[in-house]
Amino acid sequence: MSPTRRRKCSNLVSELTQGWKDMEKENHKTPSNSMDTEDSAFLERDEKKQEEMEKSEKQEVTEEYSPVRIKRPSTTLVNKDVDEAKKINLLAKKHGPVGNLKSRWQNWAEQHTVTQKLNPFSENFDYSMSMATRLHKGDEGYGRPKEGTKTAERAKRAEAHIHREISDMCFIIRTMENPGPDGKTRVNFGQLFDRYVRISDKVVGILMRARKHGKLHFEGEMLWQGRDDHVVITLLV
Repeated sequence: MSPTRRRKCSNLVSELTQGWKDMEKENHKTPSNSMDTEDSAFLERDEKKQEEMEKSEKQEVTEEYSPVRIKRPSTTLVNKDVDEAKKINLLAKKHGPVGNLKSRWQNWAEQHTVTQKLNPFSENFDYSMSMATRLHKGDEGYGRPKEGTKTAERAKRAEAHIHREISDMCFIIRTMENPGPDGKTRVNFGQLFDRYVRISDKVVGILMRARKHGKLHFEGEMLWQGRDDHVVITLLV
């Protein structure tokens, strides 16, 4: 090769290498610059978000701990409320459950002392008081238990049971024989005993109760099986 051609080729190679170097430098610079701008943008956004968060937290704290103004009632209203509360307390003391219990206990204690004075089996029995307050024959309540007691309740139940048995016996007598010319039904004690003993074993007692209440009539004070089988029992109702 001629020296001129060699010189031209070397110049061309140097220009090409220089051009490639410049292009590589530019390529290295542009991404770094873009990354730097992106990083700076992200940093600015983070800083803005942090500032906004700090501002919101400060506002919440101020709202939570902000002083609240309480409206106090006037003195007249307070005095009225105090007076009403005193009245309610007085009424509760008078009519409360404790007061009622105390009064009930006091009444029971007084009644118990009186009953013990009238009880002949008690150490505090007062003979003169019992003789002065006792009932005599013909007085209201004579021969009956005191009203409101358990003895009175049992007596009422027993009386109702006896009346039921008397009505059952009258029904049995009515079905045994036809009524006579005077309209009254008559049966013998032996026939009634054989019929009613299957229903109840208290035949004689119920007959005596029925005669006492005017439901029927028979002769004699007591009826005996076998001996008084011929006694006629007349139904009056």
